[in-house]
Amino acid sequence: MGSKFRIAIAGGGTGGHLYPGLAIADYFKHNFPGSEIIFMGTAKGIENKIVPAQGYKLYLLPVRGLLRKISLQNFLFPFRLLLSVCQAWVLLRRFQPQIVIGTGGYVAGPPLLAARLLKIPTAIQEQNSFPGLVNRKLGNKVDLVCAAFSDSEKYFSGQKNFYLTGNPVRLQQGEIDKKNALKNFDLQPDKKNVLIFGGSQGANRINEVVAEILPELAKNDDVQIIWIVGPVSEVKWKHLENKYPENVRVLGYVENMALAYSIADVAICRAGAMTISEITLFGIPAIFIPFPYATADHQTKNAQSVVQTGAALLIDEKNLNEEKLTGALMQLLSDSTLMAKMKKATSALAKPDATKNIVNHCVALIEKSMH
Repeated sequence: MGSKFRIAIAGGGTGGHLYPGLAIADYFKHNFPGSEIIFMGTAKGIENKIVPAQGYKLYLLPVRGLLRKISLQNFLFPFRLLLSVCQAWVLLRRFQPQIVIGTGGYVAGPPLLAARLLKIPTAIQEQNSFPGLVNRKLGNKVDLVCAAFSDSEKYFSGQKNFYLTGNPVRLQQGEIDKKNALKNFDLQPDKKNVLIFGGSQGANRINEVVAEILPELAKNDDVQIIWIVGPVSEVKWKHLENKYPENVRVLGYVENMALAYSIADVAICRAGAMTISEITLFGIPAIFIPFPYATADHQTKNAQSVVQTGAALLIDEKNLNEEKLTGALMQLLSDSTLMAKMKKATSALAKPDATKNIVNHCVALIEKSMH
């Protein structure tokens, strides 16, 4: 492809808002060589470390989110917002991008507003079934919305350029050799593998319950467990791997999650948008335990969107106990027909071309604005 573009991406705070932006940036970089891409974020978000490490230029804005209580931060919010819009306006005027893409989080707001003032084409990539505040407020004012869940469409009723694309992920299923993946975790072939992980926002309760049911699970010779407890919790739970060395692996962090996904028969996990996009890409039946403190309980809404298709089970954290988790897991492991149905249902939700389709919509918008 001969074209090259100037792209500004705004979003972050959490991995769920940042990694889609990085996936989009990578696609532009690899498929439109010579394209210039910048990111806008905050010093407090994870983007401050990750974006520069990925080789992209990051510009920091002073905006902060609203807190759900009376605070100095809330008092300063309008001033920081105005200052951030002004700084974004100056930056965009200097960089002159052909499109500004917001991937969510409060930091996406000022660049999208500044871009509208400068008449630069704007796009939003919405990861969740219940959009965040910025995307709800600006979704009908930008030029393009690419969403992951059909449930979110009602929040963008005034948007004529709404596309259900799925979430852009950086993992590729086809590149993984399962034999090597099993070897990586020192696991045996021809056994059922249960992948347990909590995501970046915390899994203390999940870890506690898994620790309780582990003795029972470990008795099953046909089941192997990859339990990712989080870097902070590894010291606390690692001894359980030594207790059940044949079929339990306790890890703090897995750099390449595609290796774990490629061998998983069942996942026990949170219901963040990117987690759902990744497990559907790999066709993994799941037991979702949504993070109960997510904004507007959006993880529960995400999970419900998947559960209603027959692709997953759902346990609220407030109802989570050893009996419920063991019952749900054994229900799946002991019923190959149910597992096959769920695998088919979850695979049907996958959007392997999400990144490509989002970029194509953005390119079409750029080309339209040039005529």
